[in-house]
Amino acid sequence: MMNPRAFAKIAGIVQTLLGVAGAAAPGALGSMMGAQMGGSGLNILSGALLSYLGFKGNAANQKLGAQSLGVVNLIVGALGAFGLTSIAGIPLNTGAVSVAVNVVIGLWGLAAGFLGKKK
Repeated sequence: MMNPRAFAKIAGIVQTLLGVAGAAAPGALGSMMGAQMGGSGLNILSGALLSYLGFKGNAANQKLGAQSLGVVNLIVGALGAFGLTSIAGIPLNTGAVSVAVNVVIGLWGLAAGFLGKKK
């Protein structure tokens, strides 16, 4: 089981990179991931915030960040799986790869935030 600090570092970097890649290559990568600019922007912001918590935050904030990002990603993945393409005008990532990535990061964040050991 991974601790919240390690999750925040790794998942934050991964989410930021996926957001940047989706924004930089909206054609090939964007269509494979189902990425739209709003979703990519949110991935960049949430990933950067989570990375910051992983490297500079205290244990309580890392735990809260893992739990929060876990819940949000799991919800976004589930909504994308059901075909919802936007919430309040903000486009969601809806491709099969994107849904899978959101669900995996969501479950991983919940496990790290609720079950992981502090280090």
